[in-house]
Amino acid sequence: MEAFTRMMFTRIITALARMLRDEALSIGQIAALHLVDQNVTLRMAALAELLGLSASATSRLAEGLVQRGLVARAEDPEDRRGKALTLTDEGREFLAQIGDDRVEVIQTAAQQLPKTLVGAIMAAVREHGGR
Repeated sequence: MEAFTRMMFTRIITALARMLRDEALSIGQIAALHLVDQNVTLRMAALAELLGLSASATSRLAEGLVQRGLVARAEDPEDRRGKALTLTDEGREFLAQIGDDRVEVIQTAAQQLPKTLVGAIMAAVREHGGR
């Protein structure tokens, strides 16, 4: 399992690195995009906690995403002192594209695995509902 996990991670992270080179985004920014996507609206303080960053580092990270048009930052409707992030249409499109790229990388790697192993992995995913 360790060899399989290592091989898959290597392929995924290598493909992501190629995309990040072209997009000039950091791993932290990609993680932030995914976290905002999962939460629909995410407070800056919550993002800082999830990423293990200071408030100022999170603010700089978010500012880069705002300037690229991938997220919008607005007053938090629940706490006007705080700021909340949401994905823009461009941010959703970007995540959809890297999601497609990730699926393609995984499918290509899976084609090199024994069919019985792929079948067992897919059965486990279905059994656990993708969790």
